[in-house]
Amino acid sequence: MGTGDDGMMVVNATEYKAQFELLKNINERRNYVVKIGERGKAKNSDHYYFSEKGVPCFFFYTMGGIAAYHDVYDISETLPLTDYTDVFKLITEFVSEL
Repeated sequence: MGTGDDGMMVVNATEYKAQFELLKNINERRNYVVKIGERGKAKNSDHYYFSEKGVPCFFFYTMGGIAAYHDVYDISETLPLTDYTDVFKLITEFVSEL
């Protein structure tokens, strides 16, 4: 969630289409982020094991900005937090509308 220049991606969006549409509709009304991309299942985070056990979940990540991700350059001083506030608002509104 440290960038957001190019929008955000939602993993499991293709698994939970109605919820993904709700998230997109909120963003279209409020213009929180530039765009929201969708992906299917992915094993690249803690959410995956919950999802495989039947717990509905999305995994969000922002796109754009710095390229450092889980390496020695991925430190707080280099994170621009470009759209952090807007992404937070989008997710908060999404959860409250579920």
